[in-house]
Amino acid sequence: MPGIDRVTLTMITDNYVDMLLPDLPNVTRTGLAHHFDPKTECVQGENGIALHVDVRWGRYRYQALFDTGMSHQVLLHNMKVLGLEADEIDHIVLSHGHPDHYGGLEGLLRHRQAPTPVSAHPDAFAPRYLRLASGQVAPYFNYGLTKEAIRDSGGLLVEHTEPLEIGPGLIASGPIPRVEEFEKAPTDLSAPNALLHIRDGKIEPDIVPDDQALVIQVGDDGIVILAGCSHAGIINTIRYAKQITGRDRVVGVFGGFHLGFPGTPRSKTDKTIEALRELNVEVIAPSHCTGMESIMAIGEAFPDQFMLNVTGSKVTLQAGTQPVVDLDVEARQKIGLQ
Repeated sequence: MPGIDRVTLTMITDNYVDMLLPDLPNVTRTGLAHHFDPKTECVQGENGIALHVDVRWGRYRYQALFDTGMSHQVLLHNMKVLGLEADEIDHIVLSHGHPDHYGGLEGLLRHRQAPTPVSAHPDAFAPRYLRLASGQVAPYFNYGLTKEAIRDSGGLLVEHTEPLEIGPGLIASGPIPRVEEFEKAPTDLSAPNALLHIRDGKIEPDIVPDDQALVIQVGDDGIVILAGCSHAGIINTIRYAKQITGRDRVVGVFGGFHLGFPGTPRSKTDKTIEALRELNVEVIAPSHCTGMESIMAIGEAFPDQFMLNVTGSKVTLQAGTQPVVDLDVEARQKIGLQ
């Protein structure tokens, strides 16, 4: 499959808003002047993730949405602020069936005029429970994600269990093989912090089998990878993206690395950093469930590749062999890396 010429990624929803971040080459922010301008509205942060994907090749354009954040109120508000039109989205991909990734879906679909394809794994709809070491339990927390709700709201549900081409140069990965030992999810029902789901009437450890990424093929040799929460492991995700595309150059990785979940040991972050070095990723932009401690550790380990990607950030990546994002000394000082 040929790659596209250029992709612009806009972080519509993420946990954080930071109005002090400067623009960088190929990166724009909703910065200080925007926030202080009485004629404009400010973006809002919310636990969750929603990434707008705008691909261009020649005179053609295609737009996709990867996840929809926690609520349609924040999603639609931020889209308006960022100048993004709901009716121009050609395809929606859900990374997995957790509310901070599908929460804005129904409201977005109802806001649109035309039906919209929605890519998801069948296991996204299995009833899910969360139990924490504190004793708190969240029962059936994904009740809002149903096939009927998607269809009634104007969504065209596309269930798939293999890689699916959803647009030019765009592949929804489908389930990601769990190869790396340090990224394998706990399978003990009695673990202090446990994700559980119900399948065929039985309670099982929820390893989030529906977890998928969006892979963007840029130019003749590059790929950009979007991860929702990386429940399958961010290293597994990168390796699988390379496998299904046959491409070795990783232009960028954006999204949640799932290193901030309660009880996750620091050693997992250290092993992730070690593996990222071997993979030679050109732009590393962890966010959302990566956790602030792990985001800072990754930033320190990769001062020339790291990008702090918060709500309202927009980055453009182009085909070619030149560095796609230039984090100069001044920029690194601004984000505390030097």
